[in-house]
Amino acid sequence: MADFNPSSVEIIKAEIISYDNNTRRDISTNYIYSFDITQSMDAVAYSGSISVLDTSNLLEGMPIRGEESLNFWIVGKDKETEIKIAAIIHKVDGITPLANSGGMTYKIHFVSKQSFKASTKKVLTSFRSTSSEIARDIFIENFAKLGTVSYKDPDNERLILPYQTQIRAIIKEGDRKNEPDRNFIIQHTNNQARVVIPDLSPTEAMFFAASRAYNPDTPSQTFRFFETLENYYFCTDEYFIRKANNTTGKILELFFAPVTDLDAKNAEAQINRIEELHILSKGIDTSSDLFSGAYTNEVTELDFVKKRVDVKTFNYNDSKYIDMSGITRSVEDNPHTEKFRNDTFTKKNARKFMIFKNFTSPGDLPSALLPDQHLADIAHNRVSYYHHLNNTSLVALMKGRLDIRPGMIANLSIKKLNSVSNNVEANDSLSGRYLVQKTVHSMDDQGTLNTTLKLAKFDWSGRKQLAQNQTADIPDGERNV
Repeated sequence: MADFNPSSVEIIKAEIISYDNNTRRDISTNYIYSFDITQSMDAVAYSGSISVLDTSNLLEGMPIRGEESLNFWIVGKDKETEIKIAAIIHKVDGITPLANSGGMTYKIHFVSKQSFKASTKKVLTSFRSTSSEIARDIFIENFAKLGTVSYKDPDNERLILPYQTQIRAIIKEGDRKNEPDRNFIIQHTNNQARVVIPDLSPTEAMFFAASRAYNPDTPSQTFRFFETLENYYFCTDEYFIRKANNTTGKILELFFAPVTDLDAKNAEAQINRIEELHILSKGIDTSSDLFSGAYTNEVTELDFVKKRVDVKTFNYNDSKYIDMSGITRSVEDNPHTEKFRNDTFTKKNARKFMIFKNFTSPGDLPSALLPDQHLADIAHNRVSYYHHLNNTSLVALMKGRLDIRPGMIANLSIKKLNSVSNNVEANDSLSGRYLVQKTVHSMDDQGTLNTTLKLAKFDWSGRKQLAQNQTADIPDGERNV
């Protein structure tokens, strides 16, 4: 760690390769003066940009056409995290000639190579299988071939992944043999679907499969498809929460301190310190609570086969979501008092949804119809969970930390924001464990490496976390093997 410097990053390789692979240009020296890399649970692909000072006529001389490959490798000087990116250049903008006409500056935008190539295809296929199997087949056909199945946690092979989740290595073929090793992680779903993907792009088809995905053990039903630098995921939030809490050392310990001792001997303080904190939401928006359907909602099922109408209602007080500690959320962590919730969020003002039913329900006689698709449960829970998940959301800025990815869990310590008292107590509603939803790693034109995080947690969870309950909800199959 002789080169330890949390604000420093080294560009190991930056190479542009023409579409026909006949021309290669190294731009790692005297060209790149800033970059950013974005990953998000709400974006199908990672993306980024590099700002270039070009005095060698690279833009016009190569020329750059928006079809080239970009190999971009960097190392952060805090935890020696190495990032290897194999991307496609899709856009160049911000072209500005230098004052002396000796060159120009511009920004090169890139996106994941696999996701870009998948976006050039279409899916028009019928399926009769579970949503996780549909996602697997779409991926194999449009993104990349997959290796054998493993259910072991790669961070601790004595554990199996939560919720029957499987990890499959992406097979590197053709011109991708020198790319970084990556995986596709797929969480098990239960409901059998019979669908026709109606001429969608592969990413849209993945979202189509996710919208119908159901697992009774993960009540949020928040199946997402997204990409990080290392993996693709088709999972719910519960997978990330459970995995982080089951695996030793996988909870990020961060603290907010605008001013602190910069003693180089205290490396942990430097790399875990959040310098700037912006509170996007603290869960105090009753109008949104009321109209979102997060507390009460109603699904009307129109059953054309049996010629009847069924109405199913949802009440937040009866939900079984887990918070960021992996334990069943407590209603005490909700921003509203119990009396206010009961008086305000009622069936009369419940948000309403409608489903056209062409499947059976539990207890129905055998028929040619599909088994229960649980669409009412999916609608009930996704609306409520997403709203409560983002009730407390923050944007945090810190130095370094190329190792942080969307899907990680961070335990954030924030002192009480009180100018009257000098106490060091934790802020009850803001401190606690958060889900990392988005990361932006960037180097500015001064060479300083920053990481911006978007964090969210369920309501005000974390105020009264009970250590003895943290393993209470772990299924037997997810313990040590």
